[in-house]
Amino acid sequence: MSTSSIDLEPTTQEPAKPLFNSLPALADKTLTDQVCTLPSSRILGYAIYGSPTGPAVFYFHGLPGSRIEGAELHPAAVKLGIRVIAVDRPGLGLSSYVPNRLVADWAAHVDQLARHLELKTYRVIGRSGGGAYALACANALPRKSLLGVGVVCGMGPWSIGTPGMAWYVRVLWNISAWMPSLMGRLMGLVVADVTRNPDPTVLMTKLVDSSGRCKGQDKAFMQRKDIQEIFARNIRESWRQGNDGVADEIRLITAPWGFELRNVGYKG
Repeated sequence: MSTSSIDLEPTTQEPAKPLFNSLPALADKTLTDQVCTLPSSRILGYAIYGSPTGPAVFYFHGLPGSRIEGAELHPAAVKLGIRVIAVDRPGLGLSSYVPNRLVADWAAHVDQLARHLELKTYRVIGRSGGGAYALACANALPRKSLLGVGVVCGMGPWSIGTPGMAWYVRVLWNISAWMPSLMGRLMGLVVADVTRNPDPTVLMTKLVDSSGRCKGQDKAFMQRKDIQEIFARNIRESWRQGNDGVADEIRLITAPWGFELRNVGYKG
């Protein structure tokens, strides 16, 4: 496997105006735009935040999302001396699209990247739609290497139903389960203009407007300029290659994962 730092813009976008250079976590592209060539010749994109030499934690982004999402953890990772490795899943950000995959297949990608980075031990954490991928690692990766697994507000298997979801969210996810490609296209239509606009401040404006619907600490968090910039670039990266990667993510999270949750049995 080989690795390099690249500076690519999506074929569907014109070069974006610089907006993120003020954020230390995103300023160094030798850390945020890393790619690794896997034995299959596919590309896996990743970013490193926090301490470049600290104990490793693989971060699995939400849906939609990308390696840029991990920048939110940079200040805490620096303080704690942790190396956060945020990885693009196939078809998102810099990672090659992989057809006909399962959630379970993600563990092999992580194992290959860990070997490339010469990591003997590491931990994983998945947020929202990334939670399933953390569980896939808990199911398949050797305990001598995988020292810890974390899931933050993760989605459960679709087979257990949608208890606790708001009705409109339940409707959207049911549509997603039956017609993931359609939902991917609809999501693309909703965000296409702002994500593909060469001026990223257009997306920033939308994020500022949407933050007004949040309350309390969520609102205060979303109104921070650094968080808005991270969100803006993260969303742009999600659609970097078009709709296929996002649609596939929807299909995967609502389809059988390729392993049974009750069989994971990870005890750390």
